[in-house]
Amino acid sequence: MADTWTAIDFETANQDRGSACAVGLVRVVDGRPVERHSTLIRPPDPVRHFSHHNVAVHGITAADVAHAPAWDAVWRRILDFADGGALVAHNAPFDMGVVRRACAHTGLGHPAIDYACTLALSRRTWRALADHRLPTVCAHIGHRVTRHHRADADAEAAARIMIAAMSEHGTTSLAELSRAAGLRLGRLDAVTAPTPVAAPSPVGPAADRFDHWRRAAETPMPQACPDADPSGPLFGRTVCLSGDLAAMDKPEAWRRVAEAGGHPARNVTRTTDVLVVGSHAGVGKTAKHRRAETYRERGQRIDIITEAELLSRLGMTGA
Repeated sequence: MADTWTAIDFETANQDRGSACAVGLVRVVDGRPVERHSTLIRPPDPVRHFSHHNVAVHGITAADVAHAPAWDAVWRRILDFADGGALVAHNAPFDMGVVRRACAHTGLGHPAIDYACTLALSRRTWRALADHRLPTVCAHIGHRVTRHHRADADAEAAARIMIAAMSEHGTTSLAELSRAAGLRLGRLDAVTAPTPVAAPSPVGPAADRFDHWRRAAETPMPQACPDADPSGPLFGRTVCLSGDLAAMDKPEAWRRVAEAGGHPARNVTRTTDVLVVGSHAGVGKTAKHRRAETYRERGQRIDIITEAELLSRLGMTGA
């Protein structure tokens, strides 16, 4: 029986996972790419705004997607293209989060979907690399990424990484590769009637700063994903954020830390392992930053890192 799977990559319009604005797909059969598809997407109405940060990353604007197909049509196409096979993505929990929230925003269900993460796989396969971001891994395997953050290019890159990892481990299927690398396939559980999700306020210079603080304060802390890669740099570590991040708001950063197996925390305590220092409107260091330095002076091991270093540890664009 043929080993068939589909590499996938989403781009989003803003910090909400459900704001899909582009998707790239590469269908692979027995280790060979056989079909490709990509399209822009008109994001679901509740999250249709484009943030300046996301536009700066992928270059897609609201005008570009004005006449693009809506999520419901694109989602049917994705399901037809994958034809029941597993999905593969670099930092797959993010892409599976896009599916989950875009379907919730539009009242659509989805079947159970098996998926594999080439970020986690790369950490197990090429441990000596300085980092395991998509361009770094592709450079190592000899695949040139010329348009990083274009959905079609990044889906192609994820497919090439998976194929290279199969060759490295001497396997011929996703199931065999997962066992050889000591990773199990992830699974997005089926949903028939999604619970509507609240859409965040737009992020940008005109956004109400107090509203973002209030929303962060009201957001429950996500739990660490038990299926995350144990060899990841944030797995099992308690991570606190200080100040504002340029790439995402705090709830999104907390979700990404939890997906990596970390424990997001609101405050610096004796259990804190990592403090991420962002920007802030005040002068000097924040109270969290000063508290972390005090704990370090007393012998506690706390990494104090920048936003770029956090992005790198998450396998995103960064240091």
